[in-house]
Amino acid sequence: MPLVRRLSILLLAGLLASCVAATPTTAPSSLDLTDEHLLDQLGAPVFGDVAWERTVDDLTVVGSRPHPDPGELELLTAALREIPGALMDQARPREMIRISSALEEEQVGKAVAFTKGPDIYLVDRTFDPHGSGTTRLDLARALAHEMGHVAQFMALDPVYIQAVLDGELERVDPADGSRLVRDFAAASGWTDTSSDPLHASWHLDGPAATDYGATGPAEDMSESIAMVVMGRANWIPDNHSRWVEDWLGTGSAKLAAGKPWIPAGSTEVLSAQDLYDVDGVTTAAPGVKHRGAHYFELPADIEDHLVFEPDLEHQLAQRGLFGTFARVDMQDVPHYEGLFARSDGVRFWVELWDFRGTGPDNPNVPLLAYVELW
Repeated sequence: MPLVRRLSILLLAGLLASCVAATPTTAPSSLDLTDEHLLDQLGAPVFGDVAWERTVDDLTVVGSRPHPDPGELELLTAALREIPGALMDQARPREMIRISSALEEEQVGKAVAFTKGPDIYLVDRTFDPHGSGTTRLDLARALAHEMGHVAQFMALDPVYIQAVLDGELERVDPADGSRLVRDFAAASGWTDTSSDPLHASWHLDGPAATDYGATGPAEDMSESIAMVVMGRANWIPDNHSRWVEDWLGTGSAKLAAGKPWIPAGSTEVLSAQDLYDVDGVTTAAPGVKHRGAHYFELPADIEDHLVFEPDLEHQLAQRGLFGTFARVDMQDVPHYEGLFARSDGVRFWVELWDFRGTGPDNPNVPLLAYVELW
């Protein structure tokens, strides 16, 4: 999973004062990727160091520590409820496994979780990716990404599997051996330039879903899935989002239900300080247990706030998030805020700041904030 870049906007804080092989598929039909012996041969044995086991939203979750963390289980339950059923049907993991840290070879790039075969592994970093904890939506995005990898593994070409069993390959790489990755690649501009049917060499003609997705079609596919199910299909190339829709048999609009809406061309940013009206949230949602803030720099050429604010309210209503904005001017900076709720009781505190033209010391872009409340 890619991490968003860090932002420090001290001015605003002050204002607030708070993975298919190219070989034809002619392998034995008896290869069953739910068979534990076969999975063991493919490097994905059943996790053995189990100290506890729980069922979370019909998924088996196990851990190696003496006891599960109740807060983590609560967050995991909430995050799984953000995953559309269409994705769960296609990419349900065998187990979700909580360990302290990943093996060195699994710590790829900026990943906050990883898969091994049909299992998703959660590590310390999963629950504290930036040093300040993770949010319900952050974890849901990571899980959606990893479910993409689970689906890739479960679509390994039998010919590729046989090559592993015959000792021609040391380890399984869905980027080389998954029919699902090949299908996504063909639809999204990736080309395999390798002459070796067991080792792909991928080249992309056109943009990827994210910078991390540009590292290869397996990651691009998982990033595309995560972006679509988190309501950001408008952020990624059309051919990527269409593939996800076709694969899941569901349109992007339905998959985005209940999720925040952010205009295309926006950039998600991080801040060590709260960049939202903390007192306003406390008044509007007293006693709420969980708050998770997400900040987005909007494109500088987006409509004037007088036009964009009612459009934002309309877009949220289209996704089943109902509420209204009130305008609050602070030091001549146009500022809107409001509480939006969806049918399951989850609420979002939403703020829009438009710094454009408000002075040389201010950023010349609008800022959109979503605070998930549950």
